[in-house]
Amino acid sequence: MTYKKHILMLWCLLFVGNTTVFANHRAYFGNGWSAAERYVDEHHTEWKRVFDEFGVNARLAEAVIFPELLRYSMWQDEIETAAVNVFYVTGGKEKADFSIGRFQMKPSFAEDVEREWNNSPLAKKYGFIFNLLDNAEARRSRIHRLATIKGQCRYLAIFLCLQQLRNPWLSKKSDTIQLRYLATAYNYSHTAPSKDILSRQNRCTFHTDVIKIHSTRFFCYADIATEFFVSKH
Repeated sequence: MTYKKHILMLWCLLFVGNTTVFANHRAYFGNGWSAAERYVDEHHTEWKRVFDEFGVNARLAEAVIFPELLRYSMWQDEIETAAVNVFYVTGGKEKADFSIGRFQMKPSFAEDVEREWNNSPLAKKYGFIFNLLDNAEARRSRIHRLATIKGQCRYLAIFLCLQQLRNPWLSKKSDTIQLRYLATAYNYSHTAPSKDILSRQNRCTFHTDVIKIHSTRFFCYADIATEFFVSKH
């Protein structure tokens, strides 16, 4: 075997290892997967109305946040929502920046999305802008939006629109290629350069434990999103 072929094989094994260790996530998560899928199905019509307002593919949007539904913990969410209602509203993201709601969105994520939206041509097209003043009233309104499923759907739709606007090449790719990129951006960083997002698409950094411990299993976020998306087609 030549040196080049040896290196190519190693890269292939690395890629396969990163993406197929947990190839059947549905089987691994079992009842958790079924419950999350049922939740999406029960709310699909309601969510689709919001996504349609922004011209967003509802199934793709649902797949982007599906891994978060596997991780969602109601009791933990209640604690973190209470914390941001007090500490974030009064002191901003430096005081509290917990992920809240079914889609596990942080106030800092909402701030970034709002700021980019206000500075984009989409704000004029859709006829609204966000209040970005650094005061308790603006932060309280932001948390109220994040606390509702409709509000989180709107943030998700806006996030997807902004990613498409920032990366026009995405529209020329297949749905699954778009999804892997968008899911990675959602999980990793809304504001990261595209090269960083592309380089992380196969990394196993996502887990569903409340607290990371030595036995925590890590998964590829984009793989879970893609498996769910393909199951709906």
